[in-house]
Amino acid sequence: MADMPVTAILGLGHEVGDAVARRFHELGHHIVAADPNANRLAKARDSVPDEAVFHHGDLHTRLGLRNCFASAAESFGRIDNAVIIPLIEEPDALLEFVPEHFDKAITKALRGAALGMRVFAERIATQDSLPGSSPERQRQKGTITFILSYSAVGAMPGYFTESVTQSAILGAMRAGAVDLAEHGIRVNAIVAVRPRAERSETWLVKRTPLGRAALADEIADAAGFLSSPQAAIITGATLKLDGGRSVLSGVLD
Repeated sequence: MADMPVTAILGLGHEVGDAVARRFHELGHHIVAADPNANRLAKARDSVPDEAVFHHGDLHTRLGLRNCFASAAESFGRIDNAVIIPLIEEPDALLEFVPEHFDKAITKALRGAALGMRVFAERIATQDSLPGSSPERQRQKGTITFILSYSAVGAMPGYFTESVTQSAILGAMRAGAVDLAEHGIRVNAIVAVRPRAERSETWLVKRTPLGRAALADEIADAAGFLSSPQAAIITGATLKLDGGRSVLSGVLD
């Protein structure tokens, strides 16, 4: 039990957070599931492993994040990985731009991403690393994985604020990966075409060679890999689960 890694999932989203919790549990991790929405946490209890610890609180302030990671340490003695699923903004167009709403959204997104990385790094600074799989592939001190919508790398009409906030978080991830590398912390991102977008914008299917969005379980598998010692050389990377969309020229028939 002492050598079991501990993973905190910050923000559960609609389906992805539950899938991540199940997958990391299957991989032998202790789980802390955190969300500022009490109703979302209540729903997660039906699909997340019973052994998980649930934390209700703000995830965009230093105090809220410290409390989240403290709950992991109090329950399991340590924290090793953070999977961060930022809030996705509601659809809006540039001509509907409301400065006050935009300022709040971009500040909340960037501050949450930056503070999430900083508070995590501060929390694990004094921890011992878990045993590695080999001398050549030393166990990192910790990992941070952001799970973002496809708007982080490819804007769509009618999703202005979402596109700006998600791409801004991606930039924070890259900068954080460079700063935290010397501390043994790897930071990466998963960018995925999610089913919700495909259902609301059916024309997007024609922009995907494989013809579908990423499944929640596929996103969870990718997060499990990026958090594992097998990915010990990977940091600052963006893993695209887009069904080939980023390499497609034009629209499929």
